[in-house]
Amino acid sequence: MTTTHDDLPHPVPPIAYLRYKENWFFIILDVSNSVYGMAHFNYEPGFDRARVSCNLMVRGEMFQYGNQIPFPAEFAMSPQIGDDKLKLKFVEAHTRFDMQLHSNDLELDMSFLKFAPTFNYEAYEAANPEKPSMQEIMNFATNQIFDNQQQALTISGTLKMKTGSAKGETINLKGLGYRDHSRSMRVDNMVLRHVWSFLYFPTTVFGAISLTGMFRPGSSMTSGYVYDSSGVRSLKEVEIVNHGEISAGVPATVEYKLNDVYGKSFTVIADIAKRMGYVPLVVEAGAASGYSYNIVENFCPVTLKETGEQGHALVEIGFNSIQPKK
Repeated sequence: MTTTHDDLPHPVPPIAYLRYKENWFFIILDVSNSVYGMAHFNYEPGFDRARVSCNLMVRGEMFQYGNQIPFPAEFAMSPQIGDDKLKLKFVEAHTRFDMQLHSNDLELDMSFLKFAPTFNYEAYEAANPEKPSMQEIMNFATNQIFDNQQQALTISGTLKMKTGSAKGETINLKGLGYRDHSRSMRVDNMVLRHVWSFLYFPTTVFGAISLTGMFRPGSSMTSGYVYDSSGVRSLKEVEIVNHGEISAGVPATVEYKLNDVYGKSFTVIADIAKRMGYVPLVVEAGAASGYSYNIVENFCPVTLKETGEQGHALVEIGFNSIQPKK
């Protein structure tokens, strides 16, 4: 039926938010210098745009850089991504990545170096075929491409401060790093909530994720891996439980109950109430529907209960501005 309002602009349907993107996400965690942050490189060819950002908390002060540029004409196989101020160079595959940010606030020149092997999350799905996958929840089971890799790293470099209380100081960075590289058809604005974490101990590293979509609020997915002296392997059971709340949507502690594919159990407690730093992350432009997705990167201490070992972690908490009624 043709109507009197058919000539006018139409409401944007949910399918319009299905978007292919390729993402790189790098984490900086330097406890000794009290420097915490992330860099995000987000490429969306369907929207002819690339969005890059780097948010740092330096001794309690926030410094943010962000920019949007057209999708690069020469993108495939490029040895460098970013814009004229924030750049990431692929120096040696799975081994070294150099990053530079020269903004009005600071000059950052650093390297991310291999600590553990790269883990591809398809290994988790192969070990857990009976469970909902991230692909199913994030892109509505459309069977479109979905690839996600993560790796524990170390960091080194220099941070020269141009503004703030540390103005004029050069900080020699040395600490922990992490990277996430994904390419997929996905819609972050259609996620209800998630926890994305790397848990970093001197002898053990965990990656752990839980995610619930808005279209299937009763169906969540989990995934993860562990790396230690026995090598890198998929987890079989992942249960992530939030306890308490320090601010809207951000829990006081997060408990991870994990079993690897061989049946070994691990329990990790992340104490977000004692976080050393935190920065925001904006993953994509707001949806026309008015939905917005809120993400906080929390840098906090963690404890491995089975051994008492202490470590540090990045616990990313995400939640949609529209929550279902309880």
